[in-house]
Amino acid sequence: MTRVPGAVAAVAIVNFIAFVIIAILIGGDSANGKIDNGHYFVAGHGRLTEVSARAFTYSQWHARSLFVTHPLGMIAIGWIYFGRKRGLSNST
Repeated sequence: MTRVPGAVAAVAIVNFIAFVIIAILIGGDSANGKIDNGHYFVAGHGRLTEVSARAFTYSQWHARSLFVTHPLGMIAIGWIYFGRKRGLSNST
């Protein structure tokens, strides 16, 4: 009963951690960045860092993926939590 929600929650957590690590490594994320005159910038803590178009596009898609994995992860964690409270997680 908790295998699928557990896997979904794990994917959401890993995706978020990967997003944070990559944002730290490249100097920010494209969600806060900008494209200016053919130059691509990611932003983090108010600071812009120029990156390649490929890195910027990757960051855009990774940021968008959070809009999918975050809600699914929260639903999965709620499913596990409330399932345990109701005694539903005893069967696998």
